[in-house]
Amino acid sequence: MPYTEEATQPIIERLKRRYFQHANETTIVSIQLFLTGRQATAPSLLTTDELAMAGALIPLLQLPDQWNDNDRLVLQLLSEPQVWEKNEHDFLKHMVPMLDMPGSSSSIVQRFSNFTQFLQQQGYSPEKIGSMLILYSNYGDNMDLMPLKFSPLRKFLQDLLRSTDQLTIQPYLQRWYQHNWNSLFFRLLSRSHPDHEMNYLEAKLLQQLPGYLHSELANTLLQHNYSKYEPLLLQIATAAANAGSVAVRLGVHLALTNFQPETYQANLLPLFRQYLEDFTSQPPAEEGTATTLLHAADRRSYPLSVIALHGLLQQDPAAGTAYVETFIRDKRMIQEECFDLLGQQPQQQILPILLNALENGYDIKLLLPVLDQYDPAAFADQLWPYTLHKLKSVRMAVATLLARDPQAYNKAAELLQHKKAEQRLAATLILCSINTPAARTLIQEALHNEINDDARDMMLETLGNTIQYTADMETVHYLIASAASRHKLSRPLEKWLDDQSLPLLWTTDGTQLPLEATRFLLYRMSRIKEMGADVEARPLLRLLDKTRNDEFAVALFNLYEQHEGDTRLKYLLATAALTGHKQLATALQDNIADWIKHRRPRQAEHGLAALALQAGSKSLQIVEYYANKYVTRKVALGTAARTALTRAAEELGLTLHELGDKAVPDLDFDGRYKPFDMKGDTWKGFVDLNFRIAYLNRKNRRPKTPPVAAAPETKRFFKSLQKQLPDMAIAQTKRLEQFLVNQRSWTATQWLELFLQNPLMFVFANRLIWAVYDEAGQLTTTFRCTEESRLHSVSGTEIQLPEYATVRLLHPLQLDETSLQQWRQHLTVNNVIPAFNQLDRNTALLTPAQHFQTQINDFEDIVMEQEALILHLQDKGWTPAINEEGKLYAFTKTDDIQQVTATVDVLSIYHETGIQCKLGNLYFTEILQESASLSSPQPVAADRLLPFLKVAPIFWAEAIADIASARMNTTLV
Repeated sequence: MPYTEEATQPIIERLKRRYFQHANETTIVSIQLFLTGRQATAPSLLTTDELAMAGALIPLLQLPDQWNDNDRLVLQLLSEPQVWEKNEHDFLKHMVPMLDMPGSSSSIVQRFSNFTQFLQQQGYSPEKIGSMLILYSNYGDNMDLMPLKFSPLRKFLQDLLRSTDQLTIQPYLQRWYQHNWNSLFFRLLSRSHPDHEMNYLEAKLLQQLPGYLHSELANTLLQHNYSKYEPLLLQIATAAANAGSVAVRLGVHLALTNFQPETYQANLLPLFRQYLEDFTSQPPAEEGTATTLLHAADRRSYPLSVIALHGLLQQDPAAGTAYVETFIRDKRMIQEECFDLLGQQPQQQILPILLNALENGYDIKLLLPVLDQYDPAAFADQLWPYTLHKLKSVRMAVATLLARDPQAYNKAAELLQHKKAEQRLAATLILCSINTPAARTLIQEALHNEINDDARDMMLETLGNTIQYTADMETVHYLIASAASRHKLSRPLEKWLDDQSLPLLWTTDGTQLPLEATRFLLYRMSRIKEMGADVEARPLLRLLDKTRNDEFAVALFNLYEQHEGDTRLKYLLATAALTGHKQLATALQDNIADWIKHRRPRQAEHGLAALALQAGSKSLQIVEYYANKYVTRKVALGTAARTALTRAAEELGLTLHELGDKAVPDLDFDGRYKPFDMKGDTWKGFVDLNFRIAYLNRKNRRPKTPPVAAAPETKRFFKSLQKQLPDMAIAQTKRLEQFLVNQRSWTATQWLELFLQNPLMFVFANRLIWAVYDEAGQLTTTFRCTEESRLHSVSGTEIQLPEYATVRLLHPLQLDETSLQQWRQHLTVNNVIPAFNQLDRNTALLTPAQHFQTQINDFEDIVMEQEALILHLQDKGWTPAINEEGKLYAFTKTDDIQQVTATVDVLSIYHETGIQCKLGNLYFTEILQESASLSSPQPVAADRLLPFLKVAPIFWAEAIADIASARMNTTLV
């Protein structure tokens, strides 16, 4: 039965978007007619675009053991010689990893039979089939030498290579001698033809770059089995000596020294000298690299010349210094540690070398730590010209050093009069580093007199938090007068802006400010680059009464809307958010939903940022709602919501988690209770331990039935609130469970305010176990809060939180089994049901053998329907990563306390009934300041993978348990 039109429609739509030329429309229609059985003959595909269209159909293919008439239609299109030549790579890249899906024995046999039969029809020999399966399996592009853990694909390959004899193995060797190192081929070869193992290794050790040793492979072999592979490396070193190859000998001895320094380190000094002599006299066009453990903190690879230079400086500083001069003259790479070693030499000898390096364009950041050791009077005159350097990074770097020059104040004051803003900016940074009363006064005068707004913005940006304006009227009047003296307030900011029609601003002391204050606020806010408060507007903003400035804020919002959300006018929205109250918040909430509905994403993003800046509980809840809603669709909007929360936290001087605490609903209660009138008596509503509304009468007794004589509006309030409570409880439960995983801390004051005063969070204080840590981060005690707001240890002793203490959720890995059992018994005796599974979590323990591992591949047997997998892992705090074509390729989970991200790779496989996902490797990386977008999957560099020893034990254990728990939902394919 042919494909249904619905099954092909998504791919056909992508073809239309990608190949939108009118000439391609006929071909696209013909492809769909053929796939759906309405056209008997396959379309003829000839042009480059048409050949690529066939490749776009590859994702429709199922596992080979499930190939049916539909799949054969796609295979028929791909089989044409021109089409196959164009799409062979994409076909293998997509299909080969799928072959490793679990299944029954008969289905796996049928799978490889169908697949190899198809490749044979394309002219593949048995050797090419095996080699392509190895190449595209994604298992060999690493240094893994551990015994093979068999899977369907690896078992097939093992049997295939074992069936070869000494003659038929030769085509494999010929191909893989030419290819880069492949650990899967090596392990298959060593098991099926061990007599060829050493020859293959020797070829690979010397192949990466002609004339150099493959350092990473050499280190891996020695680490895996030193006694087995040491003779091979010594044999290579002997042959290299006979051939006069110093580079190979140096690479061999560096690798051997990493593991046996007492035996081999003495051989390095003459090799360092000889290598540098050859390198200086005839520098190679391309140089090999090596990983050295000579300085254990750094496991990166460096060019051999840099390693030799570093080693020579350590063992023969005088000779090493001479080579440094040569390197600097030729502008060659020098390792940072080399400059550190230079700093240990006499100043009169080294200072000219450092200044020459600066003149030759070496990174100033490498040189400054060394120059910083010396008296700047000896070289300041040579550094001052760099304040005129074209690169801002250089100007900023030398400024901090020049601040130590005895003449720094006078020279900076002179530079402050320079005609170029960049130089005035460098002078400002020098004065900021001097940080004397006179220097600060000079900075203030410069800002006061600087007419160029771009220059002032650069100064303010550079000074950052070093200028702290006091939020009082004296400061505000000073800033307004300064702006007026620069002629910034003489007319409205925009020609179309009638600022006299705007309501005047009110301060918290009941003062109404003049028009000049409005103009100043709009002028300074117009300078913002991102949604937030301008540094000079902030003192005024902090004095304003938001409850009385709603009309002003709404008027600005209406102006923004009248100009259809012009991006240049986003400052109007930011100003409105920072001055307005409930009326503006309502307008923002309503309009954001409308902007999203009518596809006005830029306005929606700005609206979310404004709502976050308001920082009210309900406003933050709305932004959080969009941040969580738009993860796999409308990704840009979800990202904008998360960014808005981050910037709002920065604006308020809070962490993102502290901002989240502000977003916790207070339910419009007065602390933990909601007082209301009941026939002249005051009753109180509260949230009980089951997240249900309960009541206390005037005698503080809890009646069995709800009050029937309360006012109708009171009844409606509590009835509406009861409907919302379950969702609120679920949201906070998920949040707190993530805090358990990443071990977020509260100060004692923060914890008492949030968990004992908020009606919702008080329930969690009762139903969870908490841990107290001292100033050194050591666990001191554990406790639970009672319904009387008392904090009790497991023994029942009441405790007080020390002022210096921090509080975290207790994780079972932090206590021994005896203590855990005591808490379990305590909860049982007191009829306390934990808010979530806290003490009996399935967690994995890191073994010593795993300390230096960087990946886990034990989850390849987990296969689930995509929707089920997303729901399962999202529930545990994982975020799906989707590429530009909407295909799931990974899940990530972040520990933003330790700045680590866990990632598990995913292989998505299309079926007529849906998409199934097979899990791949799990690994951990540090969070980068400039992280790549989730929409573009990129291979993670090996040096970014964290050894498990460097991952927080709780986060590591929870990540492993999260993924392993998916096995209960696994289905065989």
